[in-house]
Amino acid sequence: MFKKIKENIILYIYNISKQPVKFVALLEANQLLNEGMKLDGTKLGFRLRLGRAYIVFIILAHLIIIPIALITHSLFAILDCHASIVIAIFFTALLFGIFSFFKEWTRDAVALKRIKNAWKLQFPYFPYEEYNQKINKIFEEAQRDGISKKVLEQFVLDKLSS
Repeated sequence: MFKKIKENIILYIYNISKQPVKFVALLEANQLLNEGMKLDGTKLGFRLRLGRAYIVFIILAHLIIIPIALITHSLFAILDCHASIVIAIFFTALLFGIFSFFKEWTRDAVALKRIKNAWKLQFPYFPYEEYNQKINKIFEEAQRDGISKKVLEQFVLDKLSS
């Protein structure tokens, strides 16, 4: 169920291109993903719809905030209003900080999805989970050797077959 909700959220807040990911862009994105670096959505063909992301985040946040507010309402009713204001400011700042993590999480999820879909097209006989590290090493070797983008695909496939 969580996976279905996550998929619907991603489809709603991201504009995803129907064009396939290019071979070199796939290898670069896989390399960045393996290194834990920030991925460029334009190379993988997706763009965040910020307004929709805010809407989804506000809905998800309210699913957590409303029950907490209902539970703690009687406590805040008897506290000094200044303490309530300070706590409200703290939680508002926390909420905006969490939104940054939400954007990162969704971007990583959609990037991984795009990489896996492109992987099925570019490397249909090499499962992603098993070969992504091996192909990453081959790509790094090609970069060190100065292999041009024109012959990169042949170089990678030759190294995989040997």
